[in-house]
Parts: sequence; structure tokens; C-alpha cells
Amino acid sequence: MYRYFTFFVLMAISGLLYAQNTTYATETFRDTRIISGQSVETSVQGQAKFIISHRFGDIYEQNPFSLLYNFFGFNGGANMRIGLDYGVTNWLTVGAGRSNLARTYDGFVKVKLLKQSTGDKNMPITLTLYSDISVITDTSDELLDPYFTGGIGYANQLLIARKFSDGFSLQLMPTHVHRNLVDLNSDPNDIFAVGIATKVRVAKNIDLTGEYFYTLPDQLPVGYDNCLSIGADFITKGHVFQLQFSNSPYLIPEHYIGKTQGSIYETVNGKPDFNIRFGFNITRTFKVAGRPYE
Repeated sequence: MYRYFTFFVLMAISGLLYAQNTTYATETFRDTRIISGQSVETSVQGQAKFIISHRFGDIYEQNPFSLLYNFFGFNGGANMRIGLDYGVTNWLTVGAGRSNLARTYDGFVKVKLLKQSTGDKNMPITLTLYSDISVITDTSDELLDPYFTGGIGYANQLLIARKFSDGFSLQLMPTHVHRNLVDLNSDPNDIFAVGIATKVRVAKNIDLTGEYFYTLPDQLPVGYDNCLSIGADFITKGHVFQLQFSNSPYLIPEHYIGKTQGSIYETVNGKPDFNIRFGFNITRTFKVAGRPYE
């Protein structure tokens, strides 16, 4: 009996030592969102994130004086989303939100499948699956059917990221979007895109971020463009402040991938035209229940 007891104790100690020889990557990105899109990060178990996202109107509007006239887009058509995310476990996050453009409600689930690590357990990437559903409830839209099924959309993303150092991370985002409602019969209901995002740390609590979604050829109608955004993250205790510039007013993938109009820079009647919108995300994290575990 003593021999069996000693054997199990040694096995338990060896298991602990094995686990201790594995180092997992942390803070591949500082928050669960990069700019418009999601990062591979999931919320900590038992923690909730209250997120306010805002995109102001177009800054430039073909006139350099509009910068002051519209006060950097504050007077233009803005879009805001209020959302709440919750960490069911360290690898499973659920969330929901509401955007004012087209009165859109959305809900999502996010599952971390793999976690970058070195040591006895070597994994070169972090892999997270993101899937959401949205519904447009704008009753003034004549294209919507009375039961709102036409306003339903779906998005599925595979988030693949690697933290190369404390100061640099890179993420790829193969994406599929389906929309029941499109503006024209010729518009595709299904869109395939590939996103790329990066984080560069410039100070202890400040990161620069970039994000671009390339839509595969012949999927967007004339006048629609790929979404490009740059931003900066400012981290404080309990809050993340993200300031950003983008050519898209939208805040969920069904819209910023499929409905963005106007590239960052183009020419209109031989004159330069910039399509830039200033925006921000404010994230407040608070503990709801449970003690986090790995």
C-alpha cells in the first residue's frame, strides 16, 4: 500500500512539474477587440466587459474646411454600439450588443481553441473561433419583411494570432459573412474576406494597432470598399481606451465587411477625397462571479 501511495504522489509531483515547464503567451492583444474586429483574447472567467463603441461622421467631406465645420465628424451621421461580454470560462466568452445604425441587435460566442505556448507544451499560435448573429430591426426599411428574417445576418471568423515579442503581435482573420438582406438582387448574400491586424507596443500602457479586411474579388458591388482602420490603445486599471480612425462607420463584421463605402483615399472629379471617421472603444471590466482558473 505504501508503494502505491508513493507512486501516486510521485506521479502528481511530476505532473505539476510538467505543467510548470510550459509558458503560455499572455496579452497577445490588450483587449478582446482590436479596432472594429475581435482579437484572439477571451474574457477571464467570471468577468464582464461593458463596451461603448462610437464612430463619428466623415471628417473630410471633400473640403478641408469641413474638419472644423463638422468638428472632426462630430456633426455627421454617427454610429454607436453598446455591448456586454461575459467570460463563462477562460476559453469561452459570450456577448450581445445594440448598434443605432439600422437599429441592429447582435449576439456572439467566442471560443479559444489553442493557446500559444513554449516549453514542454509547444504551440506556435493562439487560435480562437468567433461566430455571431445580428438582426436589423429598422421598420422604416421597406426591404425588410414584417417578421425581420430578411434583416438577419451571420459572421464566422477564425482568429489566428502569434505574439512574436512583448512589443509585436500579428493576427489573421479568415471570415465568412452571410446577409439575408442585400441592397440589390445582384449583391451577393455570402461574402468571403481575409483580415489582418497587428499590435505594436510603444510604451508600457500604450499600443498602436492596425486592421484591414480584404474582400475576395467580385464580391462587393460598385461603390463598396474594404475596411481599413488604425488606432491606439491606452490601458488603465479596469479600463481600456481605444482611439481609432477608419473608413467604416460600422461596428459588427456583417456590416464593416459587407457595407463599407469609400476608401480611405480616392479622387472624385480629379480632386482628392478622404473617407475617414474618428471613433473610440471604451471598455470597463468588472468581476461578476467565480474565481478565474487556467
